[in-house]
Amino acid sequence: MKKSVGILSGLAVAIAVAVTAGAWYTGKQLPAQLDSSVSRANQELKKAVAGTGGSMTLELASLEQHFFTSTAHYRLKAKDVWLGEGAPLSFDVGLVDQIEHGPFPWSRVKAFKLMPVLATSNSALEKDDFTAAWFAAAGDQPPVTGQVSLGYAGSIDSDIRLAPLKLNEDNGNTLDFSGMQLQLSGDEQGKAVKIHGTAERLEMKLVGDDHPPATFKFEGLKIGGDLASTGHDLVYVGNLDLALAQAQATLGPKQEVLLLKGLEQNNLYSAEGPDTMGGRIEYKVNDISYAGRAVGSGQMVVTVKSLDIPAFQSLAEWYQTKLPEVQEMQQAQAAGQPFPTFDMTEEEKAKVQADLQKILAAKPKLALEQLSFKTANGESRFSLALDFSNPSSFDLPPDQLGKQLVSQLKSQLSLSKPMIGDLATLQALLEGQTDAQAIAQQSSQAGEMVGMMALQSGMATVQGNDVVSNLHYADGMVDFNGKKMTVEEFAMILGAHLAALSPQG
Repeated sequence: MKKSVGILSGLAVAIAVAVTAGAWYTGKQLPAQLDSSVSRANQELKKAVAGTGGSMTLELASLEQHFFTSTAHYRLKAKDVWLGEGAPLSFDVGLVDQIEHGPFPWSRVKAFKLMPVLATSNSALEKDDFTAAWFAAAGDQPPVTGQVSLGYAGSIDSDIRLAPLKLNEDNGNTLDFSGMQLQLSGDEQGKAVKIHGTAERLEMKLVGDDHPPATFKFEGLKIGGDLASTGHDLVYVGNLDLALAQAQATLGPKQEVLLLKGLEQNNLYSAEGPDTMGGRIEYKVNDISYAGRAVGSGQMVVTVKSLDIPAFQSLAEWYQTKLPEVQEMQQAQAAGQPFPTFDMTEEEKAKVQADLQKILAAKPKLALEQLSFKTANGESRFSLALDFSNPSSFDLPPDQLGKQLVSQLKSQLSLSKPMIGDLATLQALLEGQTDAQAIAQQSSQAGEMVGMMALQSGMATVQGNDVVSNLHYADGMVDFNGKKMTVEEFAMILGAHLAALSPQG
C-alpha cells in the first residue's frame, strides 16, 4: 500500500513539474507568438479589404502576463470600408483575450480534452458605445466569443460562437436568432482547414409604411468543409457545403407563405495542375410550396474547368481596385443619371487583356450542366456548355471574335408538357378557381399549346410528352434541331423568330 501511495505521489509531483514547466515555457514564448499572429492577421485583412476604398487593421493594445495565464487586449479598426452597398463602414472595437498557458489549460481539462497544447485563447468582444446595442440584444452577454487552442506542432482548433440575439424595434421590426457555433481546425499557416458550423433558427419581421409586413424564418443551418491550400493566396481546393432544413417567407396583402425545404449548396474545387483548377457548384431545393399548395423541386449545377489561377486572381485584384467606381455607377443608376463607365489607363487595358489571354490560353470550359424543375407529373431541364479558346486578337470584328473566342457550344432544352400543366393548375387554384373539370382542361391545353407553338415556329420538336430543342456549334457551323447551317444563317433565323414574338411583330 505504501509503495502504491509512493508511486502515485511521485506521479503527481512529475505532472505538477511538467505543468509548471510548460506554463513557464508558454509564458516566455507568448509575446513572439502574439506578434506573429497579429502580423499574419493584418496581412490577411489587407487582402480582404483590397479595393474597398478603406482599411482594416488589428493591433495588440496591451499584454498582462502571469505564470499560468495572460490577458491580451486588441483593437480591431476599420476605416471607410465599402462592402458593395450602403455607406462605407468605419469602427473601432475592442477584444479581450484570456490566454491559458499550456500544456494543460483548465478549460480543456474540464471538457476532457487532454492532449497537451501550447496555449488556449478565450476571446470576446468588449462592450463600448459602438457595440452596446449588440450587447443589449444578446442579453448583456458578449455577442461574439471564441476559443482557440494552439498545439505544439502548430495545429489550431477554433470554436467561435455567436450568442442568441433578440431585437424589438419601436417600428415593429423584430429579430430572433438562436445563435451559431463555428468550429475550425487546421494548421498555423492555414494550408489545411476543416469547418463545421450549425445554427438552429433565425426569424425576422420587417414592417414598412408602404408594404405589408414580411416575415422570414430560416431553420437548421449546417456548414461543413475540408479545404487545402493550392499555394495561391486565398485559393483552396476541397469541399464546402451548406444546408438549410427550411426557409419560409410570409409576404403580400394576403400574408401567403412561400416554404422551401431541403436547401443545399455543395461546392467542390479541384486542382488540375500547378496553376489551374476546376470547380463544381450544386444548388438544390427538395420541396417548394406556396399558400399551402405543392409547387415542386429544383436543382442547378454549374461547373468550370481549366481555370488559370494566377491570371484569374490578377483580374479579381484589378476589379477590386474599381469597386469605388462600381459604387459611383450604382449611385448614378439609382439617381437615374447616365451610366458611367470604367476609366482605364492604357497600361490597365494592356494588363487586363494580357490576363484574359492567359485565361483563354488554358482553354477553360464553363457549363450550366443542369437547370431543372420537377412537379408531381413532369420535369423540365436545360443545359448549356461553352468551350473557350484564345483569339488571335481582341481587335477583330465582333463576328470573327466570337467564332475564335467560343470553340464549341452545346445546349439542350426539354420542357415537360405535364409539368407546364401542373403549374397552370397551381395558378388557377391560387386565382381562386374551383371548377375541377375546367381547371383540368385548361392545364392540359397549356402543355399542348406550348408544344404546338414550338412545332409551328421550328424552334423545337415534340418527343412524347417533352418539347425539345437542341443547339450545337463547332468549327463555324451550327446544328439546330438536326438542321446544319452557318452562324450567319442561324442568326437570321433567330432574329426573325424574336421579331415575330415582339409586341411590334
